[in-house]
Amino acid sequence: MFDELAKSQKDIATQLSYQIQSKTFTQVNLFGGSRYSLRMTAAIETARALSCREGGEQLCRCSSCRKFETLTMQNLIIVSHRDHTSVIETALSSFLRLKNDFSRFFLLRSVRILLLQYHASLLGDTQSAAQSTNYDSASGVSDLLMELAQEDGDITDKRAKSLVQGLRSALKPLLAASRKNTTISINQVRSLEEWVNRTSMGDQKIFIIIEGLEQTGASARNSLLKLLEEPPKDVYFFLISEYPNRIMQTILSRVRKYSFPPLKEGEVNSLLTPFFLGEERFENLESFFLQGGGLDLARHAEIVEVLLTSIANHSYLKEEQFNELLSFIDAQGSYEYVLKRLLSCLGDLLARGELSWQRAKALSSLISSSYSSATLYNQNKRLMFEALYLKLMEVA
Repeated sequence: MFDELAKSQKDIATQLSYQIQSKTFTQVNLFGGSRYSLRMTAAIETARALSCREGGEQLCRCSSCRKFETLTMQNLIIVSHRDHTSVIETALSSFLRLKNDFSRFFLLRSVRILLLQYHASLLGDTQSAAQSTNYDSASGVSDLLMELAQEDGDITDKRAKSLVQGLRSALKPLLAASRKNTTISINQVRSLEEWVNRTSMGDQKIFIIIEGLEQTGASARNSLLKLLEEPPKDVYFFLISEYPNRIMQTILSRVRKYSFPPLKEGEVNSLLTPFFLGEERFENLESFFLQGGGLDLARHAEIVEVLLTSIANHSYLKEEQFNELLSFIDAQGSYEYVLKRLLSCLGDLLARGELSWQRAKALSSLISSSYSSATLYNQNKRLMFEALYLKLMEVA
């Protein structure tokens, strides 16, 4: 149980395994930690272990575990605000390059995590034209995944290209929608409540994964709180959050908390072994998936260095140069990534004596505030970044 998770999140895997085996696992759980720390992976694997008819062993082939292998079960819902583009694009290109069982299953699971957000129970009685269109698109993607799942034996280059081309085309509207996703809405909470209270799934347990709860509105939070206070029998909630301290206290008091530390570089590259990357190494999973999704990491490193030098020396960039940087970041959709890199590199400037502690602290506070706003609100990120740069340059 949790053999794979234990390779990179050993303490978490040990806790989860013990609690399931001792029947002390709670129905409402909070998985907190940074992005790409395997919180979603752990939530899905926990659901598999709880659903397993043979004790939750890693290689179990019971009917439930086979469905979890390709995420085709009906008793799991995901409500998420994440942008799936980088992971799915990495999965598509990896399948095209490798054409083996690992890359095929990785692609199936990556896309189905997105599709689980289009569970029929979340549709409700009323939906907008955009929602109806997205559900139709999800159905089309699901049909293509069925084709992919049925592939057996060697897959030719021509067949792989055909499958990838079809999926890329069908996924476009769903990936565009995922970039605009917000966290759970009041209507979705009501749909979940209706589903868990009316659904009869025999002896099957029901699992609901909610990501980004700290961003939800008051009405949705209050409605969800009622559901979390007394969850129906055999209904399990997994709350995934990058900022668990921002979740309201009345919800925090009702959850069991798990803290996922960032993965070490050795653990990251061990996880990436099946991708056959040769000598290439990544310091974190985010860099791997962002590069796989088309982000130019080398160019971004140059941009961050230019910005940091400008800030450290109080030397304003020329308007033409600054606009060129903004246009590149805009085209790559990478404002949040640049802010995170700026934050992580401030420590280097401090260590080299190029920044005082007081100035580094003030800069860090401004960047952190801007990053939070970028992730929480639908702002014009170019204007936000321009304003931030001016504020950073004013810090004495």
